[in-house]
Amino acid sequence: MDRYLVASAVVLTCTLFLTSALDPVNVIKLTALLLVAIALVVSIAVRVLRDREVHLPVSAAGAVAAALALAFVVSAAVAPVTNTAVLGAYGRNSGLLAYLAALVLFVVGLRVFDRPGARVLVGGIVFAGLFTAVYGLLQKNGIDRVPWNNPFNPIIAGLGNPNFAAGYLGIAASVAAGGALWRGWAVGWRALSAATTVLCLVAAALSSSAQGPVAAAGGLFVVALAWVLDLPGIRRTTGLAFVVGGAAVAGTALLIGAFAKAGPAARLFADVGSQARVHYWDAALNMFAERPLLGVGLDQYGNFWRSERTSESVTLLGGPSYSDAAHSVPLQMLAQGGLLLGAVYLALLLVTASALVRGLLRLRGADRMLLGAVGGGWAAYQVQSFVSIDQVPLLVLHFALAGAVIAVSGTTGMRSITLPGALKPVAVHPNDARARRRAVAAPRRRDLDGADAVGIALVGVVAVFAAYQSLEPLRANRAAKAAADAIQQGDGVTALAAYDKAKQLVPGQAYYSILEGNLFETAQPPQPARAEASYRRAAEVDPYEVNAVKGAATLAERNGDVAEARSLFDRALELDPYNDETVELAAQFELRQQGAERARELLETALQRLPRSAKVLANLGDARAALGDQTGARQAYEQALAIDPAQPVAIAGVAKLAA
Repeated sequence: MDRYLVASAVVLTCTLFLTSALDPVNVIKLTALLLVAIALVVSIAVRVLRDREVHLPVSAAGAVAAALALAFVVSAAVAPVTNTAVLGAYGRNSGLLAYLAALVLFVVGLRVFDRPGARVLVGGIVFAGLFTAVYGLLQKNGIDRVPWNNPFNPIIAGLGNPNFAAGYLGIAASVAAGGALWRGWAVGWRALSAATTVLCLVAAALSSSAQGPVAAAGGLFVVALAWVLDLPGIRRTTGLAFVVGGAAVAGTALLIGAFAKAGPAARLFADVGSQARVHYWDAALNMFAERPLLGVGLDQYGNFWRSERTSESVTLLGGPSYSDAAHSVPLQMLAQGGLLLGAVYLALLLVTASALVRGLLRLRGADRMLLGAVGGGWAAYQVQSFVSIDQVPLLVLHFALAGAVIAVSGTTGMRSITLPGALKPVAVHPNDARARRRAVAAPRRRDLDGADAVGIALVGVVAVFAAYQSLEPLRANRAAKAAADAIQQGDGVTALAAYDKAKQLVPGQAYYSILEGNLFETAQPPQPARAEASYRRAAEVDPYEVNAVKGAATLAERNGDVAEARSLFDRALELDPYNDETVELAAQFELRQQGAERARELLETALQRLPRSAKVLANLGDARAALGDQTGARQAYEQALAIDPAQPVAIAGVAKLAA
């Protein structure tokens, strides 16, 4: 049953979405993953109580799993915002709960995905890939009744973003190709796998996201390698030369395109998204440099992006641009967990890669091809992970496939530990027919006693409690969606009650308090005091939520608390020093409060970070003009207009000076 539960986690996290939730994609996927992980833990606990045996992977894979669990816990413990570390950033949900649940899939996979049991996982991925490809192609042709908020390529399936969909399709195409070549399956399953491969490749190519086809190329290389290794004689040698040579040519073209911006692959790295990733990676490395041992904390990248980004990123992306992930899973691990998490994650990759290589060289026939299927999917994940984000469906694929690779390769090293009360093994002499009959008649499963019943009952109670708790993020998100619907209908009272429910269910989620503050601000008549209180609450829950800090600062000034407003604007500048809009808000506040000298100082400081910001220069002109420095003001206005001829503050300033 356990292997089917792991496969169900793959299918559910790919296919499920819920339009009655404010975030229709991510929260429901996290909930499904948690429920499956709870079911697996219950299955293991009941089996241990029943059989009084524990099966443990006493190998490098088991050690890495334990070390990775510890590293994730430590990374979450040192994180400055606990809710984000545990649940993950809003709209991602790749926090401690997701990774621990994925580790459960990995450890269970080490035990259940032996040959040919891994076919269950392959079948689950084929189904998930088929769903993603068919739904994505329907979306491409305008056939979709779900009103997705998606300004990008329409191929997102149930994954919310074309990059995630493309990456998933590349992984599924690799697994399905291996399934089509695996002789351990019936012809019908092999035909379905072949069709899925084609559909996934077509959908990935139409998604306008390069990471899908490139990931598929990496995965199909492993599948092709497994296939040619089984060819006889000269065909094997020729096939290996062709596969390895083709991979070398493709890899060289990618490297030339990435670094020299030349060759046929150059267009893959010419778009803004590809260039933006360089700046995301720079910020991740800056975070690691600042906190090399333990990092900034699990899933805290977004909290530190604004202060660790570079001036060059502002030129390309703009000051208000925001990223909650490094867009590279290895760099994300390094930034959020430092050397501790980065080293253990690297160990996981090395252990899995070693098992894959050893298995491909040692296995033969159908066993080798089955390893090629799961190994190809694992390799495809690694390729896309260097430029992507660990969204829940993708990280589920990673850990499930890693466990399958190690299990199919035969390097798991499982050992059974017998506990008190277990059935004793029956020794049988090969020439003793009576002893053989007694062994056959001996009970294969021990009878449950009262202690067993109590233990199983306790496991059930804990499981029900854990399952109920795992539903709270989803219930809160559905309440927030109910509030949004009520606002559209003009029912502010119902919306406020729904936001209160969401905050009670997940009190550490700042976003719900921000939405509540927006409601108070836009109410008729507006309620600025209550709006300020909501923004303050959000900033207390998440001190790095700069939008809440700026909202509270603006309303504090409006409500007459100038000292508190100044303190909050200072905090916003500390959190968001590369955003010229934040700098402008703080400077204009000082100018309104007769703080022209302070405004000039903060603007000149900001100008060192943002020398090409027309907003900073224009507001600096206002500050200098307020201090009577007309020459300096004119110079700042002219510099601003040279960068942006339509800059309104600079145009108005020049007009005032002329008057």
